[in-house]
Amino acid sequence: MAGLGGRIDRLGDRIETVEDRLNARLPPSLKVGLGVLYWYSTRTSARFDAVADRPAVRRWSDLAIATLLVLQVGTLALVTVAAGNALGREPTALNDPVNTVAIPGVNDFMPLASTPYVVLALVVATVVHEGGHALACRAEGVPVEEWGVALLLGVVPLAGYVLPDDALDEADARTRMRVFALGVQHNLVVTVATGAILLSSLTASPTAAFLTYFGWAATGGAAPTAAAVAALGPLTNACFWLVLLNANVGLLNALPIGPLDGGRVLSESLAAVADRTGYGRSSRLRTTAVYATSGVVVALLVLAVVGPYL
Repeated sequence: MAGLGGRIDRLGDRIETVEDRLNARLPPSLKVGLGVLYWYSTRTSARFDAVADRPAVRRWSDLAIATLLVLQVGTLALVTVAAGNALGREPTALNDPVNTVAIPGVNDFMPLASTPYVVLALVVATVVHEGGHALACRAEGVPVEEWGVALLLGVVPLAGYVLPDDALDEADARTRMRVFALGVQHNLVVTVATGAILLSSLTASPTAAFLTYFGWAATGGAAPTAAAVAALGPLTNACFWLVLLNANVGLLNALPIGPLDGGRVLSESLAAVADRTGYGRSSRLRTTAVYATSGVVVALLVLAVVGPYL
């Protein structure tokens, strides 16, 4: 075992050396790490800071905390129902683990023809989400060290990200909860705004869009074709995926899973309750509660996908 550990350490050192050499040659706005290319910036915007300085941003962030806590209860209930319903059902394309990966051409519900719309929606969802974190950071006086986009193998967009200063760790619980919660609320705002467009006369029926992409899985039909996607029109396709992926990003992050925004808000909420009541002040106890909750939620998510195969 010691020999294996030594080999892993040496391999890690070699990878780090290669990455250091590559980063030394890349432009200042690019860096690599573990097969991911980061396109980032450390600059700030005076206009963005001016918006963040408005008192309304803090009230908006407080609303985001309440919204996230409500969503935690709702999403947990939905996941529990989905897991229960999955047991005893016949598997369909909806339960195929491959279709949990949002890659057009791999996911049966995302034909290659949908690629521009899926990529657009993913970029908007991540930028809006991380922009919410950045806005709350600036409103609370927490510096943002770095922000940017992560690209797998330098091509596939993984996520936008915001890297706050260590001052966030030293901030009070309410400040941290504002920062964690605002990204989810911004995803919901985009969901509602694009959903309103999708329901208007400017687009095809949202029911037609849903049936084109997902209805076939329930009826046993064929996966969507390029012609079916084109028939919906660009605006309908764009709004449909903006609604779907922003809702998914927001709801997923609201779940009480440790590393996600919902898990962090849950931890801060438990700490706040402990401070007020005097019970459960042990950080180890709170950590155990958060990880236990995370384990249950992850198990329910897995069961919702693989339940029909059991």
